[in-house]
Amino acid sequence: MNPSLHGSSTSLDKVGIFSHLTPNQRKQIEEIGIIRHYNENEIVFYEGDQSDYFHFLIDGEVSIFKSTASAETMLIHRFRAPSLIAEVATLKQIPYPASCEVLHSAVILKISRDPFLNLLQNDPSLSIALISSLTQKISALERSLQRHSAPNAMAKVARIIREDHHMFTRLKGIEIARMIGITPETLSRMIKKLKSEGIITMSKSDGIILLLPEELSRYCGE
Repeated sequence: MNPSLHGSSTSLDKVGIFSHLTPNQRKQIEEIGIIRHYNENEIVFYEGDQSDYFHFLIDGEVSIFKSTASAETMLIHRFRAPSLIAEVATLKQIPYPASCEVLHSAVILKISRDPFLNLLQNDPSLSIALISSLTQKISALERSLQRHSAPNAMAKVARIIREDHHMFTRLKGIEIARMIGITPETLSRMIKKLKSEGIITMSKSDGIILLLPEELSRYCGE
């Protein structure tokens, strides 16, 4: 049974677009929202499911992935709390275009689409916050497409280092490899090559340190 938000120890303050709400608006959210606690590897929704709810990630981290024709999975993006998940599909009332899986554990606030849209009509600041979230999602999708459209494995690795070299301190090599569609072994070889050429250095504590940005750009295949 899904617990309601009313009386929950989970605060709406953790969800950025709700932090400005008046007591009356908070009460409205409490009436239409439900809290779900997810375990590691649990699926929040599958690709093709009906998008009846807005999902607000309050705690934890999730991955968004698609299944390919060859039965492999392509990692689209990872979201850390606080974040909105797949709100484009919910707004357009279309099936989810990808699946969502919990990493470790997560707490998600689910709100039915129509009651939430009614709130948006009466609160312009809430609408602006949602638009801001959508803009961030578009940017994330563009970066994902750029990584997957790279002409070769080295270009994929170079692009993700250029985009966010701090990622290598947050994620495991197998997770990064999955994100850019190569094997962990290939990722390791590409990193070793970049290190041997003095373009990067790497340590367990600091992750990747970019030494020669212009030389890295040469490998990006653009």
